[in-house]
Amino acid sequence: MAKVIRVNFFTKDKLNLISEENKNKYEKYYQSCIIRNSDMKNTTYKVYKNYFYHFLCYLALFHNNIDLYSKEFFDNAVDIMEGFISFCQETLKNHKKVINTKISAVSTFYNWSLKRRLIDKHPFDKQLERLKYANDEKIINSYFLSNSQIDTIIKELESNEKYDIQYRIIFSLMLDSANRIGAIEKLTLSSLDLSNMLFKNIREKRGYLVDVIFEKYTKELIEKWIDIRKGLDGLSVDSLFIVKHGDNFTPMSRSTIQNRINKIGQIIGIDDFHAHCIRKTRLNEIYENTGDLALAAELGNHKSTETTRLSYIKPKSKIELRDKLRIRHH
Repeated sequence: MAKVIRVNFFTKDKLNLISEENKNKYEKYYQSCIIRNSDMKNTTYKVYKNYFYHFLCYLALFHNNIDLYSKEFFDNAVDIMEGFISFCQETLKNHKKVINTKISAVSTFYNWSLKRRLIDKHPFDKQLERLKYANDEKIINSYFLSNSQIDTIIKELESNEKYDIQYRIIFSLMLDSANRIGAIEKLTLSSLDLSNMLFKNIREKRGYLVDVIFEKYTKELIEKWIDIRKGLDGLSVDSLFIVKHGDNFTPMSRSTIQNRINKIGQIIGIDDFHAHCIRKTRLNEIYENTGDLALAAELGNHKSTETTRLSYIKPKSKIELRDKLRIRHH
């Protein structure tokens, strides 16, 4: 497994070195993307913009802010890009998937520029090799919780005063719905349908609208939380999950939700527990209880059951496979 190493390289001072000319070129492209699909502004486009600015900072530091459309860049594009890949590997300690995404972030900018006739050709199209076996590189651990682990978490969240009710709702809601954290952070009071036990039309990955369902226990927690909220912010903040900054309440950020999930994992001794583990646990549970892969895929909002099978179903151990074969044999 590849270990994630965080390198705090892109300080404000370094980012300020980026030339205004290159910033303006990219911002024109970025605004065009937002106009075409505003739903992706805070998801895919946000990631691509961040990665492109890594590239612009690299150009500022090591290539004297070479202009993105200049003849000098086009003449040396492959060498520059390969140098950027090496920089991502050696200095930033990026894994292969991130590096390939960074290449895509730069490439899509030039594809757009070509369509707008701002350039005559793509500077490195089909000349640059993507890093191989990126999909085989495991970056984070995946955990499928057992029923006893789930029970331990719920009991601790209920009995330990250091965990407020939002911890309980986050865990229970994610376990019921199997939704991504991107949907959970967008849950609002105005989208809540308590009688049908769901949140309606929540924008998730790539702007898709999904419903976030929950069960009776979670419903009771949400009802209790709403009563508490009446005395906190008077329900003035539409977000389901909130935090207090000074005298004001604001929506809870994704990073704060993930931090809470990490603390939930620590209850059962898992220090690198993350939101996707809850999602995987739920989809795997559905498949194991029903044998219906399509049902698990539908709840997970997967377009293909193959995605569910490959990434969300717990692989059988050799011992389990042997025991299953014995049963069939007899």
